[in-house]
Amino acid sequence: MSGDNELLARLRNEQFAVVDDFLSLEFANKLLRSSQELIKSNAFKQHRFSFGGSLLEKPGVFEIDLSGPTCSKMPSGLGAWNDVVNDFAPSFVKRLAVDNALALKSGTPAIKVQLNTGGGSFPWHYDNPGPPSERSLTCIVYLNPNWTPGDGGELVLWPFLSKQIVVPPLHARAVLFRSDTVLHRVLPSKVRRLCFTMWCPGNAVNRQSDVLLSKDVLQFRSYDEAQAFFCQSPLQRVLSRAVYSEDYLESLLECVENESGHEKISLQLKRSLVQQHENNVNQIMVKLRPLIQEFRERKTRREIS
Repeated sequence: MSGDNELLARLRNEQFAVVDDFLSLEFANKLLRSSQELIKSNAFKQHRFSFGGSLLEKPGVFEIDLSGPTCSKMPSGLGAWNDVVNDFAPSFVKRLAVDNALALKSGTPAIKVQLNTGGGSFPWHYDNPGPPSERSLTCIVYLNPNWTPGDGGELVLWPFLSKQIVVPPLHARAVLFRSDTVLHRVLPSKVRRLCFTMWCPGNAVNRQSDVLLSKDVLQFRSYDEAQAFFCQSPLQRVLSRAVYSEDYLESLLECVENESGHEKISLQLKRSLVQQHENNVNQIMVKLRPLIQEFRERKTRREIS
């Protein structure tokens, strides 16, 4: 129980936590063996994501949704993953649901098992970008006993206007973070990488105060006060793409390239992605240019300090 209290305190104060030996080695290896059987049976499906009204593939990224229709089609092939769905995940949520700040809903969270082959990556994003998402807490658990530096596939957390935190995907390690306040991405994997993610819904996410950036909210006495507010508030999502504009675009183009790294995306698709990104940024800049410019300067100073 003391370990849970420490974890909850870190999530409240820092908005993320890295936990080694989150799974017992025996259970982690059992899940790894079940995953290898699912890979052999071609159970993993291509991952796709929506951007600007388009449905795009992430080359080298495949998944199994344990809380969706994919799972129901192969109940006999999940092996140890049945233990995650029926016991481990709901027990995990129950332990953390005592925290009023997280206000987690009880029950089994959404769960996906993810397989990254060579080149697979994810761009900068929030797991809860806004309504209608109910995600409050993200927990990623890694199953990579042979990972070594240089293999890639690291998770990178970027708390607002702070320095990046790079987390190697070590076996049985978990990374937990607030779904609506922690910007993050996954670097390209050079080798096969396995993990599973639990997204825990909450009763207190995407309230009006979390999504509506009104003039009243913007009445700050100083930029320091504004920074302190947005570092803790989900309203940072309104500003984030403009503050981190170049980083967003670079990671977006990187993740849709061919997994071999030799074939690039079509010029037409690239132009479309760039245009959509720039349109989004311009819409924010028109309304909040002085604040965005100040935060961009602070971001730069933070990176070189």
